[in-house]
Amino acid sequence: MTMQPPDDPMLLSKHLYISPEVVALEREKLWPKTWLMVCREQEVEKVGDFVVFDIARESIVVVRSSPTQLNAYYNVCQHRGRKLKDDCGNTGNVLYCRFHGWRWNLDGTINSITNREDFDPSPDFDKRVALKSVRLDTWAGWVWVSMDPAIEPLRDYLGVVPEMLAPFELENTRITWHKTLVFPCNWKTIVNAFNEAYHVQATHSQTARYGYPKSASAAYGDHSHFFYPPPKGDAPAAPVQKFANLREQIRGREYERDKALHALISPYALRAADKLVAEGGSDTDTPADIMKTYRRLHREEMEAAGAKWPDKLTDAHIAKAGVDWHMFPNQMVLPCIDGAQWYRARPNGDDPDSCIYDIWWLERYAPGAEPPVKHEFFPTPESFTGQNFFLEQDFSNLMAVQQGLHSRGFPGLIANPVQEATVSTFHRGIERYLYGRGR
Repeated sequence: MTMQPPDDPMLLSKHLYISPEVVALEREKLWPKTWLMVCREQEVEKVGDFVVFDIARESIVVVRSSPTQLNAYYNVCQHRGRKLKDDCGNTGNVLYCRFHGWRWNLDGTINSITNREDFDPSPDFDKRVALKSVRLDTWAGWVWVSMDPAIEPLRDYLGVVPEMLAPFELENTRITWHKTLVFPCNWKTIVNAFNEAYHVQATHSQTARYGYPKSASAAYGDHSHFFYPPPKGDAPAAPVQKFANLREQIRGREYERDKALHALISPYALRAADKLVAEGGSDTDTPADIMKTYRRLHREEMEAAGAKWPDKLTDAHIAKAGVDWHMFPNQMVLPCIDGAQWYRARPNGDDPDSCIYDIWWLERYAPGAEPPVKHEFFPTPESFTGQNFFLEQDFSNLMAVQQGLHSRGFPGLIANPVQEATVSTFHRGIERYLYGRGR
C-alpha cells in the first residue's frame, strides 16, 4: 500500500510512525542516503580501536587503522556474510572472522585466507574480497558515516549547523555518560519529543517557578532549531529577572538542573554559583552585571581545573544558537557553555513501535581528566527508572503518544507553526526522502 498525505493540509501523516511499509522505505531510501553519527572520536583513539554501528538491517564498523586514519566498512565477512565485530573494543592488527578464520588488515585489504590455495590464485581475487568501504568524516568530535558514495561532503550536508555551533567548541568535550534505551515507540516519536519546547509548561511543571517563556523555531533546509526570542517592547523580562535576589535564583536553577537532568551543567558552574552568592554585590547591580560576574566566576572555575573555556562563545552567540538543534534525520543537540546534551534515535529492527535511543552528556575536562567511557544499556523504560527525573517525565509522553498514533480517532499530527516548525520541517524531509515529495 502507498501512503498518501492527509487531505487536511494542517495534518502531518501519522502513518510515518506506525506503518511497517514506512520502516521498509526508510531502510531503502533514508538511512543509506544520509550522514549518520556513529561515535565520539575519543572512543577510537588507539590503533585497533573499533565501534560497531547498527542501523536498520545494516552494520558498519569504524576502526582506527593508523594514528592518523579512521576507516569505516560494512561489518560483514566477504566469504560467507558473517558479521565480523560486535559492540566496541580493540581488534589488534586485524579484523577476524570467527566462522572460517579469514583476516583483514585494518586498511580493509585481505590479510590471510584459510587454505588460500583452494581459491583463485590471482591477485584480483584478493582485491575482490577486500572489505567494502563506507564514507567517513568527522565533525564536532563525532565520527560520521554515509552509505551513499555520491553524498555531498558532511559539512555541506549539515548546512548552517557547523557555523552556528562552532563557538561552542564541542570537539573539546568528552563523554561524561552515555545511556542507551530500547524504547516502545517509533524513532521519529523520539525526535519530535525533543525537538520543541512547547511541551515544557505541561510536562516539566516543576519549572513553573521560573516562568514559561514562549519559544520559537526555524528551519534551515532539513535541519532546524528552537530558541527563546528576546522580549519585545513591553514584553515581560526574562523569567529569572523576576526575582529580587537574582544571585540566589541563579544558584537555585543550576542546582535544580543538575539534580533533575544530570546534564547541561557542570561542577564548575555549580561552584561559580556558590561563589556568586558568597561574593554578593551592590544593590545597584543590574541583571547584566550579575550575569557578567557569574560568567567570570564560571570561567575561573573551569580554567582552574585545567579545562579549556570556549573563548569565542559570547552571550550574544548563545542566544543566536538557541536551545536545541535537530540534524536530519535522527539526532538533536542542546549545546551549552559546559558541553552538550546529545540525542540519537534509530529503528529497532522492523518494528515501527520500537526504537533504540541514545543519550550523551558531553563535558569539558582537563586533558586526561575525563572519566573512562561507560556505556549503560537499559532494555526497557522501566529499567531506566531513577536514572534521570527530567527525561523520565518526557518518557511518559512517548509511550502514550505512540499508543495514540494507532487510534482511529486521531487523523494526524498538528504542529504549532511558531513553536513546532521543527516538527513540520522534519516531516517534510522524511516525505521527500521516502516519497519524493515535500509539503
